[in-house]
Amino acid sequence: MAAGFTGCASFNRIAHYPNPQQSTTVSVAATPMAKMSELPIGAYYDEPRHIIVTGHQKGLLAGMAFGLVGVVVADQMNKSAGADKFGAAAAQGSDLGTMLNELVASAIAEANAQQWSSAAEAAGLQLTPYAVFTVEKTGEARLYAMLRAETPGKDGKPVWSGRYFARAAGSYPLQDGGWMSDGRFSSAMRVALERALRTCIDDTHGRLTGAKMVTAKGRYPFINTDFELRAIVVQEQPDYLVAKLAVGDVMVLAGTHVLDRADYEIKPAEFKDPRL
Repeated sequence: MAAGFTGCASFNRIAHYPNPQQSTTVSVAATPMAKMSELPIGAYYDEPRHIIVTGHQKGLLAGMAFGLVGVVVADQMNKSAGADKFGAAAAQGSDLGTMLNELVASAIAEANAQQWSSAAEAAGLQLTPYAVFTVEKTGEARLYAMLRAETPGKDGKPVWSGRYFARAAGSYPLQDGGWMSDGRFSSAMRVALERALRTCIDDTHGRLTGAKMVTAKGRYPFINTDFELRAIVVQEQPDYLVAKLAVGDVMVLAGTHVLDRADYEIKPAEFKDPRL
């Protein structure tokens, strides 16, 4: 866990995008999450619909430790509990791939992504969307869009990859008139995914140029308690910051986050930029 913050950790998920001035083809992929290295122990994962539910686990520091010997039993118990509680509700989710395709097409048509062009497959930049529900101790859940962006190499393995997170407004139960009722999930997810996509577009177009060091204390995806983390602010807006978390790839929340100012306590900080 300590290596996730410092030490010998890798920081590929916040690495600079290569050749941001070059045009590239873009496609929507369906890359599954690696269950033993990209998800918290005991997370419920609806792979076909790209929906992740976490925060409900018992006896674990959710979002931190995974893939360790001795936790397999706890992992399976928590997955079972997650499926029992949230599986039926999560199965009602919208088609995130279709939603992202529409958002990408709109961004290109409106000239917000001037260096992008659509491709059906084998694109230079491949995007996969996920919905991340983080269940609070109250039983309500926060919803985040997570966008995986990858540039595949000749062997198919990514030579660059990034993660972009944006929160949907509100906090609701997953059941009983909550996120999955009255079209709430679909409409909120579209807004959050568009925010994550906009951040990805800015990153791949070389627009995220800030380097202000801060700590940001608040609630993050995958974690159901307040956390204070180091972050590099790469873009500032009146209501939100875009920041790359200075945490290693081993952390499931590693990546670039849209941080709404109302949700975080931001303080100046000094630390070495791990991207350098």
